[in-house]
Formats: sequence, C-alpha cells, structure tokens
Amino acid sequence: MKKLLILILTLCVVLCPAALADTEITVQGTGTIRTTPDVVYISLGAEESGEDVAAIQAQLNTRINAIIDVLTGEECAVADKDIRTGNYSIYRRYYDDYGNPTKDYVASCMLNVTVRDIEKAGKVIDAAFAAGANTLGNVAFSVDDDGTLSDQALELAVQDGMHRAQVIAAAAGIQLPAVPTRVSEGTQVSYFSANNAPLARAAATDGVATKLMAGSVEISATVTVTYVIDD
Repeated sequence: MKKLLILILTLCVVLCPAALADTEITVQGTGTIRTTPDVVYISLGAEESGEDVAAIQAQLNTRINAIIDVLTGEECAVADKDIRTGNYSIYRRYYDDYGNPTKDYVASCMLNVTVRDIEKAGKVIDAAFAAGANTLGNVAFSVDDDGTLSDQALELAVQDGMHRAQVIAAAAGIQLPAVPTRVSEGTQVSYFSANNAPLARAAATDGVATKLMAGSVEISATVTVTYVIDD
C-alpha cells in the first residue's frame, strides 16, 4: 500500500505540471504598404589629386562651393537644410590605381542632397556635374513619411499575425481568445525602394539629360503575436 501511494504521488509530480501548462501559439505578422516616392536622396561631390596639398584643397573647395551655389540657385532650388556635408577628407595615396608608387594626395568631399521635388532629380545631378562635380555616390528614392504610412503597415502586420494564428488554431482544433495575449513589434519599420533608380548618365555633357525612374517604395513592419490558451 505504501509503495502504491508513493507511485501515485510520483505520477502527480510528473503529470500535473503538463496538465496545468497552457497552450501557446506564437506567430509572426508582416504588413507592407506600397506607395509612390516623394523624395530623392542623392550623394555627390568632387575629388582632386596631386602632389601639392594646398593646391588640391583649393581646387576642391572651388568645385564644392560652385556645386552648392548651383544647387541652392533658382534652377534647382534645393534648400540649405537639405544639403549636408557627408564626408570631407584629404589623404596621402602611396599607390595609384595600377599599383604604381605615387606621391599624390587626394582631397574629396561628398554632399548628401535631399531633393523634395523628384521631377528635378535628374536636373539636380546634371547641374551639379556641370558646376564641377565628378563623383556620384548614390541615388535613392524614398517617402518623407510623417508616421501615417508606418502606422498603416503596423496595423496590417497585426492583422496578418492574428489571421495566421487563427488558421493554425483552426487546424489544431483550438479555440482562440478574442484578443491576443501579447503583441510586440519586431524590427523597426523599414523603407525599401522597389526600384532604386539607376543613373542613366553621370552628367549631361553631350546634351543628353539624366533620366531617373522612381519606381515605388515599400514600407514594411513586423510584429510577434502570441495567444495563450488556458487548458
């Protein structure tokens, strides 16, 4: 009898936690909004090289000042607040592009330019190169979102997560609570250009204007949705 009692108590210790454990369903939800871009981020600038540091710095400064003047001028009309110096450097180059020893110094400066009238993006690049730019880093289309689009993407992500959980629960014969137990945001809302427009030409030196294709922009959000079902 004593041995039987010990066996029953042992089974209770082993089985009771499993019997009392809750069923948990956790899924990932994704929401995506696709829209037309309304802003262009352009990285461009100039580079000079030579053995005289003072000379190449003066040449670079002349180029950059001319570029800024034309960008903020009447034709391009880029606001001062939308032009930021992204990099300004002067360094010694010991070997040229072919591996030959050299005594050259290189001075370079890149400007990060925000163009809010995307129809002017090609014109801005052409004007900058006409004014002395000789380096183009990147062209990226995006949206100047005030939060509305990212909120919509989050709402869709939650809806998607709840739907996925309902599909899983239905297949398993489980009744879900009316609302999730936990909902947490995954990675931050991200902006992805479905067509980061390729540059048609570096500069319109032969009269052919730069043509850029904006494509579309996707705003995506992810969430983790968890339901705990009491057994």
